[in-house]
Amino acid sequence: MFQRSLWDGSRIGERKKTVISNAERIVLRNMYPSGCRVELEDMEADPYVKLSPGDLGTVQFVDDGGQIHVSWDCGYSLAMVFGVDHCKCVMREERLQEILQRIQAMPFESLEKMERYVMEKLSGVFPKISFQKKEGQEIFVDMGVAAFMKKGLGVAIQYETDSQQHIFIKKMEMQGQDIKGKFVFQMQQKQR
Repeated sequence: MFQRSLWDGSRIGERKKTVISNAERIVLRNMYPSGCRVELEDMEADPYVKLSPGDLGTVQFVDDGGQIHVSWDCGYSLAMVFGVDHCKCVMREERLQEILQRIQAMPFESLEKMERYVMEKLSGVFPKISFQKKEGQEIFVDMGVAAFMKKGLGVAIQYETDSQQHIFIKKMEMQGQDIKGKFVFQMQQKQR
């Protein structure tokens, strides 16, 4: 999150500040890596964009001025201004991988219970999550948004059942179209 202790001064005065130190920029880029999921805490009013606390988005990049460029799930792309706006990182790719590893190790009584468990763990960060049954014993979990530098992010799950129809996950694989190059190109254009 933009930690409030990092910001001193009035909101109006900070809005005009566009230069941050290298140390602050490094901290921000580590706190908000490209592709991580963020939740808006508060933002200075923008007459053209209606965002509310609690809205979710995906970080595109942190620019040299310390602005966090976010693609919001509601369809807007808007930067969080250093020292003015506040958000918190709610999930990094590593955290999703940890959750998926735990899910893979668990047996489930039914496919419905597995889906319910996945929903409980991920719907707070991916509210548009959905499940698509594939051929055979495979299901695709569509996260509903781009995240972790992947467009169409999802998880392919292959499973098997025992004689009592319990579900055992054989393989889980995160899928999606890589979009790293697109954001790097945007950053290079902005720096000119």
